Amino acid sequence: MFELEYLIAFGIGAGLVALTPIAASVAGKESGVTKTISGAGRGLTKQSLKVGLVIGSKFSGVFSGMKSGLSEIGESFGDILAEAKADLAEPKAAVKPATSSKS
Repeated sequence: MFELEYLIAFGIGAGLVALTPIAASVAGKESGVTKTISGAGRGLTKQSLKVGLVIGSKFSGVFSGMKSGLSEIGESFGDILAEAKADLAEPKAAVKPATSSKS
Protein backbone atom coordinates (compact mmCIF):
# COMPACT_ATOMS: atom_id res chain seq x y z
CA MET A 1 0.00 0.00 0.00
CA PHE A 2 2.65 2.49 1.00
CA GLU A 3 5.81 2.67 -1.01
CA LEU A 4 8.93 1.54 0.80
CA GLU A 5 10.69 4.90 0.35
CA TYR A 6 7.96 6.74 2.24
CA LEU A 7 7.99 4.23 5.07
CA ILE A 8 11.77 4.52 5.36
CA ALA A 9 11.58 8.32 5.30
CA PHE A 10 8.93 8.26 8.01
CA GLY A 11 11.03 5.92 10.16
CA ILE A 12 14.15 8.05 9.78
CA GLY A 13 12.23 11.26 10.45
CA ALA A 14 10.55 9.84 13.53
CA GLY A 15 13.92 8.57 14.75
CA LEU A 16 15.49 11.99 14.32
CA VAL A 17 12.62 13.64 16.16
CA ALA A 18 13.14 11.15 18.99
CA LEU A 19 16.89 11.94 19.05
CA THR A 20 16.37 15.70 19.28
CA PRO A 21 16.11 15.78 23.11
CA ILE A 22 19.31 13.73 23.39
CA ALA A 23 21.14 16.04 20.99
CA ALA A 24 19.80 19.04 22.92
CA SER A 25 21.14 17.70 26.21
CA VAL A 26 24.57 16.96 24.72
CA ALA A 27 25.11 19.88 22.35
CA GLY A 28 22.74 22.40 23.90
CA LYS A 29 19.21 23.39 23.03
CA GLU A 30 20.21 26.24 20.73
CA SER A 31 23.10 24.49 18.97
CA GLY A 32 23.17 24.09 15.20
CA VAL A 33 23.36 20.30 15.50
CA THR A 34 20.18 20.16 17.56
CA LYS A 35 18.34 22.48 15.18
CA THR A 36 19.51 20.49 12.14
CA ILE A 37 18.44 17.16 13.63
CA SER A 38 15.11 18.57 14.74
CA GLY A 39 14.40 20.30 11.42
CA ALA A 40 15.33 17.28 9.31
CA GLY A 41 13.32 14.93 11.48
CA ARG A 42 10.26 17.12 11.48
CA GLY A 43 10.47 17.70 7.72
CA LEU A 44 10.80 14.00 6.84
CA THR A 45 8.07 12.99 9.24
CA LYS A 46 5.68 15.69 8.03
CA GLN A 47 6.21 14.87 4.33
CA SER A 48 5.69 11.16 4.98
CA LEU A 49 2.51 11.86 6.93
CA LYS A 50 1.22 14.04 4.09
CA VAL A 51 1.75 11.21 1.62
CA GLY A 52 0.00 8.84 4.01
CA LEU A 53 -2.97 11.17 4.31
CA VAL A 54 -3.28 11.57 0.54
CA ILE A 55 -3.07 7.82 -0.02
CA GLY A 56 -5.53 7.23 2.82
CA SER A 57 -8.06 9.65 1.34
CA LYS A 58 -7.77 7.96 -2.07
CA PHE A 59 -8.39 4.53 -0.55
CA SER A 60 -11.21 5.93 1.55
CA GLY A 61 -13.04 6.92 -1.64
CA VAL A 62 -12.46 3.47 -3.12
CA PHE A 63 -13.75 1.74 0.01
CA SER A 64 -16.77 4.04 0.09
CA GLY A 65 -17.63 3.02 -3.48
CA MET A 66 -17.14 -0.64 -2.64
CA LYS A 67 -19.36 -0.30 0.41
CA SER A 68 -22.12 1.19 -1.73
CA GLY A 69 -21.77 -1.61 -4.28
CA LEU A 70 -21.86 -4.29 -1.60
CA SER A 71 -24.93 -2.68 -0.10
CA GLU A 72 -26.72 -2.89 -3.44
CA ILE A 73 -25.69 -6.52 -3.85
CA GLY A 74 -27.02 -7.25 -0.37
CA GLU A 75 -30.36 -5.64 -1.21
CA SER A 76 -30.65 -7.63 -4.45
CA PHE A 77 -29.82 -10.85 -2.64
CA GLY A 78 -32.40 -10.02 0.03
CA ASP A 79 -35.05 -9.45 -2.65
CA ILE A 80 -34.26 -12.77 -4.35
CA LEU A 81 -34.33 -14.55 -0.99
CA ALA A 82 -37.75 -13.06 -0.18
CA GLU A 83 -39.06 -14.18 -3.59
CA ALA A 84 -37.73 -17.70 -3.02
CA LYS A 85 -39.43 -17.88 0.39
CA ALA A 86 -42.67 -16.62 -1.11
CA ASP A 87 -42.48 -19.26 -3.83
CA LEU A 88 -42.04 -21.99 -1.22
CA ALA A 89 -44.96 -20.67 0.83
CA GLU A 90 -47.41 -20.80 -2.10
CA PRO A 91 -49.63 -23.87 -2.13
CA LYS A 92 -48.40 -26.23 -4.75
CA ALA A 93 -50.81 -27.18 -7.48
CA ALA A 94 -51.45 -30.88 -7.53
CA VAL A 95 -49.43 -32.46 -10.22
CA LYS A 96 -51.59 -34.80 -12.22
CA PRO A 97 -49.85 -37.82 -13.60
CA ALA A 98 -49.81 -37.94 -17.34
CA THR A 99 -52.16 -40.55 -18.72
CA SER A 100 -51.47 -42.24 -21.92
CA SER A 101 -54.28 -43.24 -24.19
CA LYS A 102 -53.86 -46.61 -25.75
CA SER A 103 -55.81 -47.44 -28.83
